[in-house]
Amino acid sequence: MSQVAVRDLRDRLARLGAPQPRPRPRTEFSLPRGFEVCPTPYGDAWLRQDVIPLPSLDPDPGRVAYIDTETTGLSGGSGTLVFAAAIAQPIECGLRLAQVFLPQPGMEPAFLHAFREELEGAEWLATFNGGSFDLPVLRTRWVMARMGGELVCPPHVDLLTLVRALYKHRLESCTLRKVEERLLGYERDDPIPSALVPDAYFSYLRHQPGPLEAALEHNRLDVISLVHLHSRLIARLRGDDPAMDASDWLALGRHRLRRGARADGWRALRNATAFGEGEAAASAGLALARRLTRRGAVESAERLLAWLEDRVTQDPRLTVARARLLEWRRRDPHLALAVVEAAQRRMPEEASELERRRERLRRKVQNRERRGRQGLLFR
Repeated sequence: MSQVAVRDLRDRLARLGAPQPRPRPRTEFSLPRGFEVCPTPYGDAWLRQDVIPLPSLDPDPGRVAYIDTETTGLSGGSGTLVFAAAIAQPIECGLRLAQVFLPQPGMEPAFLHAFREELEGAEWLATFNGGSFDLPVLRTRWVMARMGGELVCPPHVDLLTLVRALYKHRLESCTLRKVEERLLGYERDDPIPSALVPDAYFSYLRHQPGPLEAALEHNRLDVISLVHLHSRLIARLRGDDPAMDASDWLALGRHRLRRGARADGWRALRNATAFGEGEAAASAGLALARRLTRRGAVESAERLLAWLEDRVTQDPRLTVARARLLEWRRRDPHLALAVVEAAQRRMPEEASELERRRERLRRKVQNRERRGRQGLLFR
């Protein structure tokens, strides 16, 4: 076929709307601002290192590496890539902040090796929801990249777990943005919404203009927040926060007891009960009475329960505490259910909390009645 005929055929196909041949994508990628090439045994990795002035943390978390990752999606699994990871470590002169970037999927082994090297020397690893997302995704990518062995990390503390345990009663949401506003006292001027971060990376891979610099800055700001948040949480765990009230001490006591720190848990519950008023103080007193009974200190538990019963009977606001007391001490879920149902009509603003208690009591009453009927059948 002559060249003229080939040209005519292409023109006809173009008029019919046939897809045109795609230009080959370029394989060269430009370095984002501040990044340098870092050689590794698996090739070159792209690394940015900064030292940020940081006042002395009180309390000092110690040798902790804080990490935050940016991924191509939130679904996890083998198809999700980690394209940026920020690692922050407090040092004597401030905060050392390292950030590893993945310019293309084929450079993932070098990216993971550089990330692992940045964790050297850290005694602890801290993340925000990293136990459920960041670390599992990183371990999956380590296997998919055929790296040797496993991705070994220092012992891990998930700050989201601590926030939920210690502050859930004060926060309507436990997202990092809300935690920054309510606990750290500042509202971040974020360069890019979290939902648009993957799109910024995809635009970069297609050599199209996009907010990649904003996405990387978003990653760095996230990890800096974790440093301040961890120090704040340590102060709350030690009970050194002067603004703590009965509900705060109750949350701390429950958390410490779940973790096996009995002495700290008992001290926190006693501090909550010492406030003497409010639902949280009554709930803390009831928790103490239960534990006293289990340990055989029945007389002490009875004195505490008598004091509690007098308090909750006089104060109509302590409906839930009174229901718990009736349910546990008097072994009378029927009366406790009646108290809660009466309170629902009297205090509609507490409807959600009372409804949960009501459903629990109704199930307990139904189970008791079912066991009673079964007992009559087998007599």
